[in-house]
Amino acid sequence: MRGKAHSREGPDPMEPLGNERGSAVAEFVMITTLLVLIAMTLVQLALVLHVRNTLIDAASNGAHYGALANRSAGDAEGRTRTLITESLHGGFASDIAVSTTNIGENQLVNVSVNTRVPLIGLLPNGWELHVEGEAVRYD
Repeated sequence: MRGKAHSREGPDPMEPLGNERGSAVAEFVMITTLLVLIAMTLVQLALVLHVRNTLIDAASNGAHYGALANRSAGDAEGRTRTLITESLHGGFASDIAVSTTNIGENQLVNVSVNTRVPLIGLLPNGWELHVEGEAVRYD
């Protein structure tokens, strides 16, 4: 048996494997699905942060508006409701409360907004969120 090569056990590495056929398509579908899911999660997180920041700004702006010399607590609530409705969705402005507290000779105007953050899309259908804005009315 001189000059004859030893036969190796198992498949020849130079021959294509028959059971690998079509695996690129399956891998593409799995990876693409995972990447789309991650991208949609990041978009939804950005939307939740946008809603939260917009609500904080609207409550703060409403409190500052209500703290002006010729404005009332009703004006603060109306301003907050208008800002939220025009910026986001009217459903986010369903629970707005305004309170005033005396601090020495000055008054503190507190605007609080209770709503639900978006779980899917821009509809208020997720978990509870409470934000507040405060301003001092100087007499």
